[in-house]
Parts: sequence; structure tokens; C-alpha cells
Amino acid sequence: MYWPKFKQELFPGQQENERIYIVTRVHWIVLSYRLALWVMFAALLALGDWLVSAYIPILNTAPYVLYIDLLKAVYVMFLTLGLLIVWVMYYLNMQIITNERVVDITQKSLIHHTTSELHLSRIEDVTAEVSGIFGTFFDYGHVYVQTAAETERFIFHQVPNPQAINKLILDLYEQLPKEDKVKE
Repeated sequence: MYWPKFKQELFPGQQENERIYIVTRVHWIVLSYRLALWVMFAALLALGDWLVSAYIPILNTAPYVLYIDLLKAVYVMFLTLGLLIVWVMYYLNMQIITNERVVDITQKSLIHHTTSELHLSRIEDVTAEVSGIFGTFFDYGHVYVQTAAETERFIFHQVPNPQAINKLILDLYEQLPKEDKVKE
């Protein structure tokens, strides 16, 4: 049986000869902050069970136990949805740097995303910013890519190793032939 060769793309509009240098997402420490918040809400479920059994034991008898179980089931359903949203927003928000352009894919909600791209020839300035104790210690921050186009600034929020991303973009820009660079 013949299986057709499918074109494997990482992002929409990826060219056949386009070489991907880096795919970056929000730093893992930022994801861990969000997961810690989720764990706190999950711990509320266990705390609620303990409080009910310790201080309001009548709620563990019929018919109240049915209502409490229903509330817990709805709470667990929303907890699961919250975990799904945290993971989807982390996994689908990405920035991609290729030999031709910078692509920013922003997942705004579960069913809404935007894809912006910037050709390397349109770059005017790239800035890396690391701030705060955690940003300095774990080496994450923002990268700003300045252009003269309609979208004046691309922002990579809380990405790991912003100085390396900054250097990579500038090095790729410098490798472009002079005739491809946009005149100021």
C-alpha cells in the first residue's frame, strides 16, 4: 500500500526551504507559578472535606451528602478545565525564529489564536530585558523586536535565555544580503 508523504509543518505558512533555529515558549518557572496556583485550588477540595467532617458532620449524612458530592464533582470538573487551559496556553503560545522570519503564535483563548510574522529584513532593533530576582536567577525575560512596519514591536514574553534569542535574531539579520535589508 502506498502512503503519501505528508508535508510536516511546525507552523502555518512554513516554507519548504525554511530552516528553524529556535522554538521558544514561556519559561518553565512561569508555568510552575500557574500550576502552583492550580494546586492551591485543588488543595481547597481536600481542605473542604476535612472542614466538613471536623466541624459540620451532619453534611456527611443523607440527603446532604448528595448535594456535597454534586458540588465536589462540579468543582473537580472546573479544576480539570483549569489545568487544561493552563497547559494549552503554555503549549500553543510560541515564538519561532527561522532563517527568513520571526513568527509569533499567540493563543488568546481555547478557540482564538493569532499568528504574526516578521521578515528578518524589516528588523530595526532587538532588545532583551531581564528584570527581578527570579528573572535574573532563572534567566528569563522579555525580548522586544522593533520594526518600522504596521506592527511596531514584537514582544516575546517571559522566554528563557533572552540574551541568546536577542543575539540569534541579530546574527540572522546580519547574515542577510545587503540588498534584502530594508533601507531606513
